[in-house]
Amino acid sequence: MAPKQPITRSKPYSILISLVVAALLLASCSVPSILSNAPTPVPASPTPMPGLGTPVPISPSPTPQVLLATPTSVPASPTPLLPLATPTDVLLAPTTAPLLLLSPTAAPTDSLPLGGTFSLITGTTAGVLQGTLQPGQVATYTLSAGQAQPLTLIMNSPNNDVTMGVFEPNGNVLLDPAAKYTRWQMALPATELYTIQVIGGATTESFTLTIKLPLVVSFGSGTNSSTLNGTTVNGYLFSYSFNCAIGQTMSASLNVPSSTAYIDIYGLSSGTLLSASEQVNNWTGVLPQTQDYIVEVVPVNNLVVNYSLTVSCTGTPGSSYAPPASTSSSSTGGQLYIAPGQTEAVVQGNITPGQVVTYSVQANQFQPMILIVGSPNNDVVLGVLDPNGNTMLNPTSEFTYWQWMLPQTGLYTIHVVGGITSEKYTLTTKIGRLYTYPASGTSMTIYATTLKGYIKSYAFRLSAGVVMTLTLNVPSTTAYLDVFGLETGSILNASERATTWTGTMPSQQEYVVEVIPGGTESAYTLTISNP
Repeated sequence: MAPKQPITRSKPYSILISLVVAALLLASCSVPSILSNAPTPVPASPTPMPGLGTPVPISPSPTPQVLLATPTSVPASPTPLLPLATPTDVLLAPTTAPLLLLSPTAAPTDSLPLGGTFSLITGTTAGVLQGTLQPGQVATYTLSAGQAQPLTLIMNSPNNDVTMGVFEPNGNVLLDPAAKYTRWQMALPATELYTIQVIGGATTESFTLTIKLPLVVSFGSGTNSSTLNGTTVNGYLFSYSFNCAIGQTMSASLNVPSSTAYIDIYGLSSGTLLSASEQVNNWTGVLPQTQDYIVEVVPVNNLVVNYSLTVSCTGTPGSSYAPPASTSSSSTGGQLYIAPGQTEAVVQGNITPGQVVTYSVQANQFQPMILIVGSPNNDVVLGVLDPNGNTMLNPTSEFTYWQWMLPQTGLYTIHVVGGITSEKYTLTTKIGRLYTYPASGTSMTIYATTLKGYIKSYAFRLSAGVVMTLTLNVPSTTAYLDVFGLETGSILNASERATTWTGTMPSQQEYVVEVIPGGTESAYTLTISNP
């Protein structure tokens, strides 16, 4: 049965603190202005990004279902959108953090695209860029940033139709301009020079682009807290990034009065934890998932403030978010958890005729989700809601297999719907980890270990005609490969039990590469190359 078009509705997300334009535009041309000593206030954390407008229907791929003999709950979190490097050592003073300042490469005219590069200035982690664009005009800027460094972009324009695109040097698209986003954030895949496009809307209008590159901080060996001393140079906010785990308790304390400066906290994937609108200088809370958490010091009225910020992440990961027991008699649903480094969860239960068992799972924008439900009569079916409650898969479609590229970051709802008799069911949920595909003539290697017979899923967003070569360094009795497109289905069937493969991608879509264990726990390396 062909899948029905899901019902989706994009929902704009507003910026919590409106931008106040203070930098001056050049009077005689549309080149963005250089930052002045009096900064334009930088907005605090954006809300999670809106989803894609109209997802393309996809046919399910009959990927193998590896079940545990006795499925158990696996405490953990969803994987990051992109693989993260080990955070750098703790930096105690923000003396080398970047301020992003436009340095135009040439005086643009109406017939030439706007453009420029960003240079790094000591003392802050945020910059504000302003300019004016003609309808459909594209301004291109370059920005140097490090691997695993979070990047946040916030665009503001009178009609809210000036949008953005982000690219790697090899042309790999991180943010497709066609998505027309005005807010975007992610952990960057590599240390390199990134290209940011600003695309004009329907009319000539001004724009303000806020760029934030938090300073990545790791806790010292044997410790779970850091104290960071700094100054809000020229009144700009300062952002720090900490990678902490689901279930841990984060505490953040700023040593100055909230009338002088306050803090703002958000997860790179999950969004706001502490809104800047609360204007407080202390916060403690249990973390909802494993990800990068951004803690910002926001000065009041652009004050220059000397501060000391102490941040800690304590407790055993997952201890405060223990998932419900998963047994053959479970019929209550609950939160699905995916173990660290894994991409799959399996739960079992009993269901009565017409009963609906509800599960939820946290996932990131652009990650692939693959759902498989099995039952003796094959009449237990699936339903899926997006984080806004919109229907992505209607149970009336009676699907037992379903896969999709997720439109936004958030908590997705999975419905397991009973058939005509009481029976057992097994729900397999796979959330693929999204990687950046290597440039032509290069390769990347993933080092991993199979765990309790679970499949590992890796995702790549590729164009038609791209050639992919895969090499798994273990015998097929230990593990083998499976490759499929989210729209076109199987490319390399798991039944072939191949450990090497080369193929040309048939269309532009997201492709999933799976490593399927032969039943034992084993270390492996997977090499992906673009010859």
